[in-house]
Amino acid sequence: MDDRTLTATVAQSYLAGLKQSGIKYVFANAGTDFAPIIEGLVRSSEEGKPFPEFMTVPHENVAVAMAHGYYEIAQEMAAVMVHVTVGTANALNGIMNAARDNAPMLLAAGRTPLTEDGEPASRNGHIHWGQESFDQGGMVREYVKWDYELRHGQPPETIVQRAVDIAMSDPKGPVYLTLPREVLAGPARPAPAPQNRGPGTPPARPAQEALDQAADMIAAADNILIIAGSTGRSPAGFKHLQALVEDAAIPVTQSANINLPYSHPMMLGAPTKNLLEWADLILVLDSPVPWIPQQGAPGPGCKIIHAGPDPLFSRYPHRGYSSDLFLAGNVAATLPALHDALRGKLKSAAARVDKRRKAVAEIKDAITARRNKRLQEVKDLVPIHPVWTAHCISEVKSSNAIVANELGAIFDYLRFEEANCFLGTGTAGGLGRGMGAAIGAKLAAPDRQVIAAVGDGSYMFSVPTAAHFVQRAYNLPTLTMVNNNNEWHAVRNATLSVYPDGRASKANSMPITELSPSPAFEKTIEACDGYGERVEDPAKLQGAIERGLKKVEDGTPALLNLITQAARG
Repeated sequence: MDDRTLTATVAQSYLAGLKQSGIKYVFANAGTDFAPIIEGLVRSSEEGKPFPEFMTVPHENVAVAMAHGYYEIAQEMAAVMVHVTVGTANALNGIMNAARDNAPMLLAAGRTPLTEDGEPASRNGHIHWGQESFDQGGMVREYVKWDYELRHGQPPETIVQRAVDIAMSDPKGPVYLTLPREVLAGPARPAPAPQNRGPGTPPARPAQEALDQAADMIAAADNILIIAGSTGRSPAGFKHLQALVEDAAIPVTQSANINLPYSHPMMLGAPTKNLLEWADLILVLDSPVPWIPQQGAPGPGCKIIHAGPDPLFSRYPHRGYSSDLFLAGNVAATLPALHDALRGKLKSAAARVDKRRKAVAEIKDAITARRNKRLQEVKDLVPIHPVWTAHCISEVKSSNAIVANELGAIFDYLRFEEANCFLGTGTAGGLGRGMGAAIGAKLAAPDRQVIAAVGDGSYMFSVPTAAHFVQRAYNLPTLTMVNNNNEWHAVRNATLSVYPDGRASKANSMPITELSPSPAFEKTIEACDGYGERVEDPAKLQGAIERGLKKVEDGTPALLNLITQAARG
């Protein structure tokens, strides 16, 4: 018998190391470099050795988006494994999103065989010459926290644990590991003892001196405003933020994530020019882009505090937001400490707090009135207005439904009362994340409704056939709602914002923005044994969403092709 069938391989040790490090799922897109992994999966299964569940995902963009969405809901990282350089290149769009979104994941890629002969796993195909690169990790190095290549003689369990620890330490993010085929096929070394602890370093909080200074600034301010970024993604952040703002009567704005219940008295929706100018103190939480200077900025006397694991966002090459104080630390850990530092000071500021609470109530009433008026203006418009789409989703979905929104609905009209219910788009702008993120969320929460609201351009970037395949293959049905306006609306808006009176604004057809003739997207999912429906009448939209969710409840992925207009909130 061949000795290779008796000796445990590095690939088997790698699989065991993933499991020991807490990785439950690997979203895999295989190539010729996977031979030792595939052999190791079969042998480990036959020998009763633990390893994560490998799921076949026919495109890397979907695989990385799944890992991203899975982490946001499960608060656990997953792994993605792709085919050498070419698979890494396809995965890079999603890795950029994960990096800017602080979403941890292990991206592993095979490396084409390094030897031309002499070992069973040496090169045996034409591509093994063309796929070698001088620096494979260089493709992703700017967007990962750590990259490394597994070498002969190293215990994979130790390398994987290090990768997971780095990914899960604040500020969290993706890591990259390359795995040469000969190394994976080689004999394993004795495994080190597994470490009985959670992944990564414990959340840090700012120095008490900085917390006390922030508390003094808050107690002395009249019109305080919190601009919250991703704080509410963690249940702890969602809870602690709510406790602080209720006690101190501090209004909260948000633009890409859910940080407070929609109905909360202190929730004011997106930051506006008027709110920025109203504030005399702004507390920025986990937000790389708290406002867009060309569209409005705080007044000259406004004090500003930035809080986050890296409040300078040092991986952004240029970011010019001023600050009077930085609170460096995990915001979910910072908020209760800041609340404790503030409690005694609020007694002497009681009159100021009461006055602010009344002012915020008036502001919220005015915002609610404007939203209700807008809904009445758009509810009967044909094509369907995206504001009406968001309203109808909120009317029909369950209270704990998860919505992945990628240019599919107007954020301010989506209503959520619980944490861990929303997956937005980050600052990287890599399209195609919405559907994969929704599928990853469904894997993390199989008993909850999951809706992907995407634009028609975003849907095509999602590699929909691959995404629908995964839904059917692994019983992960979601409802996809395509906001089909026959164009790249963001590109049109960008052109008009730079050249409001330019030639393009007056052209009958703006170049490179139209997506016409529009495909019948509802047919794509039908080809994958899902349910598709085209919706043009706004009066029938709620009923269509209900039918789609009923199909999903019965185990069938569903898609609604909504014929919509290009419009803002």
